[in-house]
Amino acid sequence: MKHQDLYYFRTLAETRSFTQTAEAFYISQPSISIALKRLETEFGLSLINRDRSSKSVELTEAGELFFKRCIEITDLLDQTKKDMDSLGSKIVTLGFLPTIGGHFLPQIMPKLTEYLADLNFFEEESSDVMYELVQKGEVTAAIVGSDKKIMEGSDLIQAPIAQKQLHLWVSPSHPLAGYKRINSRMLKETHFVTLAKGYTHQRIFEKWAKKHQINDSHIHYTNEIQTANSMIASGMTAGLMIDSLVRDRTDIVKLELTDAPEFYVSMLVNPKAIQSDRQRAFNNLLIETVKDLF
Repeated sequence: MKHQDLYYFRTLAETRSFTQTAEAFYISQPSISIALKRLETEFGLSLINRDRSSKSVELTEAGELFFKRCIEITDLLDQTKKDMDSLGSKIVTLGFLPTIGGHFLPQIMPKLTEYLADLNFFEEESSDVMYELVQKGEVTAAIVGSDKKIMEGSDLIQAPIAQKQLHLWVSPSHPLAGYKRINSRMLKETHFVTLAKGYTHQRIFEKWAKKHQINDSHIHYTNEIQTANSMIASGMTAGLMIDSLVRDRTDIVKLELTDAPEFYVSMLVNPKAIQSDRQRAFNNLLIETVKDLF
């Protein structure tokens, strides 16, 4: 069986058109028909219904099953090719969140000068997404945030960077702005803005809000940190965030919060991910650097 035939059939099944499939691979339509015939001969089954009266391509039951397998096989072939390429690459990668990573990278980067020319950054807005990428081995090392001091994942190496309290942020004109320290009883009528699902801050905030019986109708969600900051600055809402999410803004003030929830920042490394020797050495240096610095 020719691997290329699998790609031809997958595209044929997706487009349901011999013409579009041929154009996608810059070959003739008869070449697609020949590839299809090779596959049908291989399995001894028809993969498409040959109804000449219809211009569309209809898959047989066997064709539907083979289409599903084609997706799995071609995805695996593509990933294997990427993994093999990475083994011989000098490129090293580091994942981070712009808001959190940007706060700690100035301290970490001077220790990584020998890798600077080959260093690629992988940015992601959500710690949850980045954590998932590290677990899967798609990113082998990353700076992430969490609501837990010890993150799950027995195969992952975790080096703590920081433990930060969330503060209450309000506009200078907000009724609470005159207080230095706030407790949850003072917040019963306050409206809040927080990041949407998939963000660590959202999960931390919702646990805190449930514990302190904050009215659900008083909670507003956004996918953008800057939108959250702007809503806070408007005076209509308050927010619970760590310092590094609020920088260079004079229209928002920070208040201490009693029983404030904690936010944890760590360097995560997946030692079992497929990676080059150079990436592995880079990851080891990252862990050593974080342990020395923090």
